[in-house]
Amino acid sequence: MKEVRWATRPYDGYAIRETLQPDVDFLEVGPATMTGEYLRRFWHPVAMSAQLDPGKPVAITILCEDLVVFRDLSGRVGVLHKHCAHRRASLEFGRIEEHGIRCCYHGWHFDIDGTILETPGEPEDSQIRHRICQGAYPAKEFKGLIFCYMGPPEEMPEFPHLDSMEIEGHELIPYSIHSPNNWLQETENAIDPFHSVFLHGRISGPQFPGLEHFLELPVVKYRERDGGIVYAHARRSGSDNLVRLRFHDYLFPNLAQNGGMFQVMDSPKAFGRTSLTKWVTPIDDINSRKFGWRHFNDADEVLRQGSRKNVGWEKVDFYGQTAHRSYEEKQSNPGDWEAWSSQGAMNVHKREYLGTTDEGVALLRSRLRRDIRRVNQGKPINRLTPSNNGLISTYGGDTVLRLAKDSENDPAFLGLVIDTVTDVHIKAGALEAGERAEIIQREINAKFPDAI
Repeated sequence: MKEVRWATRPYDGYAIRETLQPDVDFLEVGPATMTGEYLRRFWHPVAMSAQLDPGKPVAITILCEDLVVFRDLSGRVGVLHKHCAHRRASLEFGRIEEHGIRCCYHGWHFDIDGTILETPGEPEDSQIRHRICQGAYPAKEFKGLIFCYMGPPEEMPEFPHLDSMEIEGHELIPYSIHSPNNWLQETENAIDPFHSVFLHGRISGPQFPGLEHFLELPVVKYRERDGGIVYAHARRSGSDNLVRLRFHDYLFPNLAQNGGMFQVMDSPKAFGRTSLTKWVTPIDDINSRKFGWRHFNDADEVLRQGSRKNVGWEKVDFYGQTAHRSYEEKQSNPGDWEAWSSQGAMNVHKREYLGTTDEGVALLRSRLRRDIRRVNQGKPINRLTPSNNGLISTYGGDTVLRLAKDSENDPAFLGLVIDTVTDVHIKAGALEAGERAEIIQREINAKFPDAI
């Protein structure tokens, strides 16, 4: 039978009878799967510091592996396989020690690296603790999030220390939200600027204060970089000759940053910074958990409508990001959460009919497929590299320029503006924050006089 993916005439749902399967090589994340092996070459956030009550381990699942995360009494964070190497009792019922954790069943004692410190029921000359270890992964605690590396120890990369983690005047508040679906369909949302026009604007009305101009269709340009993609979308609306550009970072495999929340873009500005840094960490093949920081600051949140108390476990202070609303509200005013979760537990890509607005999604999938294949062929992949200041340069944020129309072909001109400003941002990426902003403004004005 010929594979039929879509109906091609009115009232012909009958034509779509064949059950098509998800692309499991691309979507499954467990041990020894193609995508699982790729994802295990990166650091991922796996828990919030606030989850680690003193003396209590926490059971988690990440990349289809059952784990426990805990803070021992000396303050170190450990991430171990959940089931004890002895008789498989769960370490979620273990006892926290000064160094590591002790299994409740027979008292075997494990350090945070999996080393067996003691097997109290065994003879004193037992060699068990010298022969085996409990499964364990390196962990790092940073600004309220717990990160973990789950790949081969000899291939462990440096922790990705982004410049956006150290912006002067930014207070980073961690949060985490569950979604009942495969990780990819949620993270793809971050590279699709066109959904903002419709989901956050035209369909239900503007959902984000201060960004009403996002109702206009943008000109979008994507730029590949080592370890990621930087893209920008530009709009001109009204008669004020303002060109509004929003820059996004997508860093492989699952990190995204965008522009400012709760702001006003009604006057020229250069190199505004992000209000949101976020990862989508796979729990298993059909569940994911977003971990991130809301950046609270006065420079890029001039409306000051953000709420620190509404950021944390299963909550963040902007619309449509969690399951915790009534069905009536979800249906009458759907947000991002409804868009990605309603695709099903694991989206069947063969059923999609992609259009011109899906350029970013197609680019993301292409890059991921390429790197997934390379990892499984034992080949190296391009990674994020720090600048001279030791930090990885990022570009997420907003720029507003005052530019008269260059010609009637304004979309082409806006594309030129995006390319020019992107070049300036990347060229200045290695500079210290204050100098960087000054150079960016000067270079933009050199290209477009009196734009800022």
